[in-house]
Amino acid sequence: MNKNTVPIENVIYGSAAAGLAGGAIGATMGVLKNAPVKQYSISTGINCGIFGATFFIVRESFLGYQRSKNPQFGLKDSQTKDFDTMFSSAMAGATTGGLLSAISRGSKSVPSSAILFGALCTGLQAVYNTGNNWRQESILKSGDLDGRYVLSKEKKESEGFSILKHIHMPSWFPIHQISEEEYEELLDTRLQTLEAELAELERKLRESEKKK
Repeated sequence: MNKNTVPIENVIYGSAAAGLAGGAIGATMGVLKNAPVKQYSISTGINCGIFGATFFIVRESFLGYQRSKNPQFGLKDSQTKDFDTMFSSAMAGATTGGLLSAISRGSKSVPSSAILFGALCTGLQAVYNTGNNWRQESILKSGDLDGRYVLSKEKKESEGFSILKHIHMPSWFPIHQISEEEYEELLDTRLQTLEAELAELERKLRESEKKK
């Protein structure tokens, strides 16, 4: 996947997911309140879609700016990923919540809405980061880095048809095939772990030599 298309895809998929979720919630509310289901579903879906589109546009803008600074400090995106996504989601949540609140309810509600949505988006991003890190650690511990599904032609043919291999999932979706970028991040994580273990061994070796 081209890295330049990832932000656009995240905005499109994120907005669509927010709109669909809003539509489902609106339909449920309509049923519970014995109100027009179609009206509730459409209005809630549109509002959630607008929030999702604004949120992901702001988030990807912050994220792109932060990652553009990494080469200046000799850092890789994988090394700052958790902090970058947390900060970007917090700022996007606060900005989007404050902006939409100002439009719908006036300027007095901006601070409380910015704090509320900023905290909410930060919490959701923290949960996602925790789950994603656990997933990567599980792959590293299993030693099966070839789980990215880069297989030979013969092996692909022997495995038969699987519909999951033909469905493209966005990078933020919890279940998807490992992309080239994620594979590189896994290798970077493995390298950082080995470097840390090597540094610890060298430290212990120096301490043992001093005691002698």
